[in-house]
Amino acid sequence: MIMREYCYKILTLVMVATISIPSYAQSTVTEHDSTTSLTKKHSEMIMAIPDKDNVKVIKRYNRYSHHPLSISNSPYSSVGYTAVFGVRDNSIMSTDDVEVNFVKKWVPDPIYNDMDNRMYFVEIHNKTDQTIYIDKASCYRIYNKGAKHCYFTPNKNNKKSAERIMAIPPHAKKNLCEYDAVLTNSKSGNFQELKIKDYPEDFHWDSRSAGIYKGFLQKFEVRTYSEDNSPYYRTYIITYSKDKDFSTYTLLPINFYMRQLIGNYYPELYQKNDIFERLGGDKYTITNAEYAYDYLKKRR
Repeated sequence: MIMREYCYKILTLVMVATISIPSYAQSTVTEHDSTTSLTKKHSEMIMAIPDKDNVKVIKRYNRYSHHPLSISNSPYSSVGYTAVFGVRDNSIMSTDDVEVNFVKKWVPDPIYNDMDNRMYFVEIHNKTDQTIYIDKASCYRIYNKGAKHCYFTPNKNNKKSAERIMAIPPHAKKNLCEYDAVLTNSKSGNFQELKIKDYPEDFHWDSRSAGIYKGFLQKFEVRTYSEDNSPYYRTYIITYSKDKDFSTYTLLPINFYMRQLIGNYYPELYQKNDIFERLGGDKYTITNAEYAYDYLKKRR
């Protein structure tokens, strides 16, 4: 586990170094009716410096701890697992310029009217008296095994639904992604399909890469992890600038880890049976549930 954690740290450093190489040399981005040209051949990265509020912001994601509802030596093994995520101390979520939060909201399901979906919105607060610019093409979600997701893909995004450069006015807040989905008729016309244009975070996690199998825990058993022995990590990179042309820019690394794992009969996915709503979790309690990987394999 120590070697795995060491390798993950090295991988994250390599990813950050790769991401930090200026990608603005030959880029042109259209924002509404104006053109923002990222043509600087030598962009300068300004190191992010956490401010006095950074520790407080991190702690709000680490204050919830779940306790078992019944005896943990239940004879029933778990096939579903609920993860509680925390933020690592080496993260930078608050500087003199911005504060980043992951805020939970319950969003009505567009197909099932009696069901709400748990979503997390990456909320960026501009703390300055000038406009802050977010380059979505240099914002990333990095998964447990090192795969990365970029928040702007030219062939998937368009001017109307998502611009590459997001401008945040002074002292305002904006979400990195919104939930934008519509129901459309299928080609056959026999049913409706959900077309997703933009989607926030859901914190789905891969039970295989985390090594979580059927019977890993008993029903209601709770296992707590530290930053160093956690089986699952996730990193976010937020890139912002005070300069519209990104002649200077700053990277914020935000590192999540699985703090707790709770054994269930089945994953608890919806608000009506969300254990964290009942037991004192708040909008900063980051959770999601998955099936054990070998249980999914058998079902398929």
